[in-house]
Amino acid sequence: MKRAILFLLLLAPGVRGHAQLSLEACQARARANYPLARQQGLIEQSMAFDLANANKGYLPRLAVAARAAYQSEVTRLPVTLPGVEIPVLNRDQYQVLVELNQTLWDGGNAAARKEVAVAVADAEQARVEVELHALRERVNALFFGALLADEQLKYTALLREELREALEQVSAGERQGVARGSDADAVRVELARVQLQEIETRAAGDACREMLGRLTGEKIGALAKPVAASDEGTASDEGTGDRPELSLFRARAVQHDASSRLLNAGGRPRVSLFVQGGYGNPGLNMLENKFAAFYTGGIRLSWDVGRLYTLRDERRQVALQQEMEDTRRETFLLNLSMEEARGQEEVNKWKEMMARDDEIITLHERVAASAAAGARAGTASALEWMREVTRLEQARQARALREIQWLLAVYTLKQTRGE
Repeated sequence: MKRAILFLLLLAPGVRGHAQLSLEACQARARANYPLARQQGLIEQSMAFDLANANKGYLPRLAVAARAAYQSEVTRLPVTLPGVEIPVLNRDQYQVLVELNQTLWDGGNAAARKEVAVAVADAEQARVEVELHALRERVNALFFGALLADEQLKYTALLREELREALEQVSAGERQGVARGSDADAVRVELARVQLQEIETRAAGDACREMLGRLTGEKIGALAKPVAASDEGTASDEGTGDRPELSLFRARAVQHDASSRLLNAGGRPRVSLFVQGGYGNPGLNMLENKFAAFYTGGIRLSWDVGRLYTLRDERRQVALQQEMEDTRRETFLLNLSMEEARGQEEVNKWKEMMARDDEIITLHERVAASAAAGARAGTASALEWMREVTRLEQARQARALREIQWLLAVYTLKQTRGE
């Protein structure tokens, strides 16, 4: 009866206090509180600036230039006419130019720059998701570490109460002369050992809660033990889910394709309209030695042929980068398959051990009940009863702890699969 009352008292703080915090809530709060998560908004803003700059590629371009020069020689007419003075140009020349350009076709450069901007942003977002996925693993480890400590403390408290009850029985028997003083000392030693274990377990649980609280930005109270189906974590034919690393590999492949198209666009000619106006000496009439205004306009084709010298090697470099990315992807998938197989074995191991624990607990309950009856009847020592009670509680504690470890293995396997 005392054991049942104590068990209810151990559960009461979680009922009376605030609602228990689930694993999913911890993961969501840790993600929201993690500084890296704010980087996603910054990536979106950066992409918006890049797209805006690319869209401005077709806006009219206005250029202003001024020039003053002195020439060692000027153009002269190689003739002389009697009575006619042929003007000679000044060796100092001055010119101010204003030119307006309107791109008609840029070889696909603006479109390619926009594709690159989107691809780079997607790759950066995928990289952030990879790091946030690793954060989930840390939250899982801390959550189940705290949960494991809670379970240990619960059963340690039950064992402590059983030992105190046994100590009372032994002390009463000692006073009646049916028990030895060494029996009571043995119980006290066991009780002290349990108290030391409580101190160690509580410190480990507090450390997990403190770190979990720093990740979530909140004070961690009672935790809700996840409920998993008995067949959860078993082998599945659906294969690995969509891990964020796979999304990162796909995003980088798209980025390499976009970079290739940008290289191709850079090697194409460009067509534009232009209007140029100016004021200088001389003007367009080279033989008129005075300041004059002038203008000219037309259509222009420009082609940087020098880009073709390096275009082939730049394409090969992008292709090599993609091959390296493919190699990393294959390596990741191989390691992931091995990690999934190891995780599946871990789930199966804890599940099988829990089944054996149930059998062991049943046998210990029978032995403990027989020892208790013998102690009351005087046919067995209280020390023997205490040992059997201790073994029973240890078996129950081992079963509860293995259930937590099984849950951790199940959620670790789900994390590995990207579920």
